[in-house]
Order: sequence, then structure tokens, then C-alpha cells
Amino acid sequence: MKHKKYTILAIGLVILMASASSSCKRDTMGVPDPTGPSTLATIIKLGASPNVIAAGLEARQQAVITAHLYKFDGQAQGGKTIHFEVRDAAGFKANVGNLDNSMTVVSKVTDGSGRASVTYTGPIASELDVFDNFTLYVYAWVGWQGKEEISELCPIHIVGDVLADLEIEFELQAFPNVLWCADTPPTSKIRGTYTYGNGVPVVGRKVFFEITGFNGPPGAEGEFADGTRKTFAVTDAQGVAELLYIGPTGNMLTGDAAVWIQGQPETDWIHIQLPPGYDPDGIDPEDKYYIHKTMGLRLIKAPGTN
Repeated sequence: MKHKKYTILAIGLVILMASASSSCKRDTMGVPDPTGPSTLATIIKLGASPNVIAAGLEARQQAVITAHLYKFDGQAQGGKTIHFEVRDAAGFKANVGNLDNSMTVVSKVTDGSGRASVTYTGPIASELDVFDNFTLYVYAWVGWQGKEEISELCPIHIVGDVLADLEIEFELQAFPNVLWCADTPPTSKIRGTYTYGNGVPVVGRKVFFEITGFNGPPGAEGEFADGTRKTFAVTDAQGVAELLYIGPTGNMLTGDAAVWIQGQPETDWIHIQLPPGYDPDGIDPEDKYYIHKTMGLRLIKAPGTN
């Protein structure tokens, strides 16, 4: 009888272990059961554009947060209310920047494509406790059936170094940079790209453009689209400021010529005091941080234009 008893105990132990193993196993993702919980069949995706912004000395930068709510099969969920809130890495509400000019929860209704967007406006350097880089999160959630909730987090990386404004880069380009001057005035798109040293765009700043040189007949140097030879444009979300240069017609030239255009972005560094503890090490901020670039455009006189 003892032998029989041990056999029964061993069989029971094997069954128990198999049951435990089965209960801890996670299957790979598959098509959800239509009779199962709705959270398995509904997805919310969250994205930020851009997902890196800088806390500058004066200018605030923004990011657009877009939530996309849809079924597992791709069917958009329009007419649903999505709630947005800024949180820190621990998941608590963060009072850094704002969503649509609000410091509280912002609610938006999804459109026909299942999307809803809010705008996050970041801080300036003086509002930060420490001048360091950090990450915030926009938390988005939507109530579902009963007590169910579908949610997602989206990171926004903040360049919080107050000296970030010192590390700036500016690039000047012309598209095209060789113009064919015939009966119709040729045009070229002049583009100034303004970024921090880490590639983050400098947004909402003026870039000044000026025609500074010309080696052709007086008055034939061309002009910008606003009718001036000195003007400005404001950088967009990619840090780009653009305007149109209009060149001379061929009958205004006596031969091939060249025109020089200068671009200079505005900076705020030399207009304020140095941050506490910063040693400029003998470098004149005005010499270092007034930056400009000059480029030349070639003007080709078309044959037969006199």
C-alpha cells in the first residue's frame, strides 16, 4: 500500500506543476477574441513633434502631442474624449510648461480619423530649479467600458542647460545658387537654418537677410520678394527662416555677374548678464555670439538679352 500511496502523490505533484507552468505562460500577441475585454481590441498611440525642445533664455519652444485611438483592426475611434496631463518620471503631475495654456488636465475629442492633439509649451531657463537636461511625460487616457481605462505615455526631452543658447549654429543656403537671367526675373529661395549645437531647432527667432554686394551694373542687384534689399523672416518649428530673392532680367546685365547675400540670426545672449558662476574665460560674447554667414549667387546673362 505504501508504494501505491507514493505513486498517487507523485502523479498529483506532476499535475500541480503542469498547472502552475500553464498559468504563468504568456502567449505571443494575436488577434484578440471579439468576446474578450475591449481594452484588448482598442489601442491608443501617442507621439510628440518635436520630442526634444530647449529651455532657452527668453524664447519658449513648443511640441505638438497627437493621440491616435483605433481598434486592433485599424478602425478609427472618432468622437471619444481623450484626457492629457504633464507628468514627471515618477508619474506625478508636473508643473513645468503647460498644455494649451492650461496647467490642469486638458480634454480633447477625437476627430473622424481617431486623432486629437494638444500643444505643449515648454519652460524658459529661469523657471527651472537646476540647469540640466531632463525628461517630462505627457500622459493621455480615455475612459472605456465600466472602469476600464486605456492610456499611454509620451516623453518630451527638455534641454535645460541655461548655456544652451551659447551653442548655436547657423547655415545659409540658396536654392538654386546659379540663376539664368533671361526675359523673366529669376528667383531663388534663400534659407537660413538656426539650431542649437545639439541639433534642436531655434524656433520663433528673426533671421535678417541683406544684399551686401554686387559686381554688376548699379541697380541690377535684384531684391527680396517684399521689394527691399534688407529684410527678415522668422524661424519655424524646424528652425528654418525662408524668403525669396528675385534677380535681374538679362537686359539689366552687361554680362555674367554675382550677388552676395548675408544672413544673421538674432541672439539674446549679449543682451543679458552672464549666468551666476559662468566664466567667459576672456571671450568677448559680442564677438562670439553675433553670428552671420554670407553666400554668393551667380547670375548668368542669357544670350540675346540686350
